[in-house]
Amino acid sequence: MGALAPSGRPLAHAMANITELAGKRLLELGPGTGVITEALLGAGAEAEKLFLVERDHHLAAMLMRKFPDLNVRVGDAGHLTQIIDPDETAAFDIVYSSLPLLNMRKKEIHRILEQILSLLDRQGMLIQYSYSSRPPISESLCRDLGITGVRAATVIRNLPPARVWKYTLNAD
Repeated sequence: MGALAPSGRPLAHAMANITELAGKRLLELGPGTGVITEALLGAGAEAEKLFLVERDHHLAAMLMRKFPDLNVRVGDAGHLTQIIDPDETAAFDIVYSSLPLLNMRKKEIHRILEQILSLLDRQGMLIQYSYSSRPPISESLCRDLGITGVRAATVIRNLPPARVWKYTLNAD
């Protein structure tokens, strides 16, 4: 895990309530203990349309027991297109990320984001949180990838306080 503590329920609810979830294909990266997963299901996500990718084998096994109806994959987000074949499924409408992007090297972030975008519908969105006051994806990287980010929520009642960012692909 890249955080000092698991995501709190207020943060999970803020992420889950950014947009309507019913009927959407969702991908959650780094679900950890499943706090955000629970919030997504509680906000209307459909189990058969929710995929989880967790790199820690022990956490993935716990998630499989806790959420037996969900599609849990074990692997690193740096190899996302090997874990989830873009030809295997329709594009995802929303990708939820708990990845600690600000703790990663720019090259690694770029590789992960390229793979996320290859799996994302053209009208889809990436929801990413951060404990920093600065955006989790730099302006220059947004330009390089053709995405735009806006702060969608600030969650003071999380420890530490968090910001939720929504990223979308730029119109052609």
